[in-house]
Amino acid sequence: MSVVPASHLPKLCVVIPCYNEEESIPVLVEKLTPVLEAETGGSWAILFVDDGSRDSTASLIWALHEKDARYQGVRLSRNFGHQPAVWTGIQHARGECIGVIDCDLQDPPEVLMELYRKVVNEGFDVISGVRGKREECPWWLQLAYRTFYRVMNWLAEHDYTLDSGDFCVVNRRAHEALKRLGEATPVHRGLRSWVGFKQSTVSYQRPPRLHGQSKYNLRRLTVLAMNNLVNFSTAPLRLATFVGLFMGVITLFAAGLFLANRVFPSFSLFGYYVGENAGTATLVLYLSFIASALFFCIGILGEYLAVVVKEVKKRPVAVVAEVTEENSNRG
Repeated sequence: MSVVPASHLPKLCVVIPCYNEEESIPVLVEKLTPVLEAETGGSWAILFVDDGSRDSTASLIWALHEKDARYQGVRLSRNFGHQPAVWTGIQHARGECIGVIDCDLQDPPEVLMELYRKVVNEGFDVISGVRGKREECPWWLQLAYRTFYRVMNWLAEHDYTLDSGDFCVVNRRAHEALKRLGEATPVHRGLRSWVGFKQSTVSYQRPPRLHGQSKYNLRRLTVLAMNNLVNFSTAPLRLATFVGLFMGVITLFAAGLFLANRVFPSFSLFGYYVGENAGTATLVLYLSFIASALFFCIGILGEYLAVVVKEVKKRPVAVVAEVTEENSNRG
């Protein structure tokens, strides 16, 4: 793919995934276009990604493009899901900076401009929007969100941005790094933090959704959480190793107690003497030992599988931010 010169690129291209958003698109365009125009002096683009909508979403996008070519569209062949739609938009977007915003206006355009200004004026490569209190969410779901992000930050093999969805602005360097990742199950918010560079956040409050309902039901949220976990952490694969080691320690400890009880009958385990039922203690210890060994062996397989998963993903070992120029005058 040829690289488009920066001088020919819009200053900001905004990626907007859409699924059955015929009511939201006119309101979004009405609110987003003026702030883009004012902030970039007309050098902007909006890339709608129609995720197999069943209403007139695609027709609205194509009608907008007919009026103004800065409104661009990508239509997927069916409903692939929010994250594939976002990732497709990232791959097709062209701009000096790339923003991602949902169509429901819960991510305010004014905040998007704040993210953009921090990238342009303060030298950041990635600025992510951090959500405050979710007014439409019940307390238990808010607790689940907060817990998930903190568990992910603890288990992930990089600094995982807390309480941040897909709402962000990245510069061209970070955008090119994202496009080089060949993920089959992409999770944009995780990959965005994984590529590194100079990152920061902006906190904001999400207003209620104006039209329709969220496309993320409990099942899809669970799938998203699992994709995050398995994409950015090998902890689940290593769990069997730790379980096996833990069970092994418990088995050795129990064996010591049983032996002490057998040698010193006055030392009893909760009033139980192992000699009362011959072979019971031996059978318990044998089964515990076998279970520990099995878990440990599964854990070893998990370690090898973790390496295989990393090889299959083909992520770069590291992302280069900058190199010194070669000195052609060296003697």
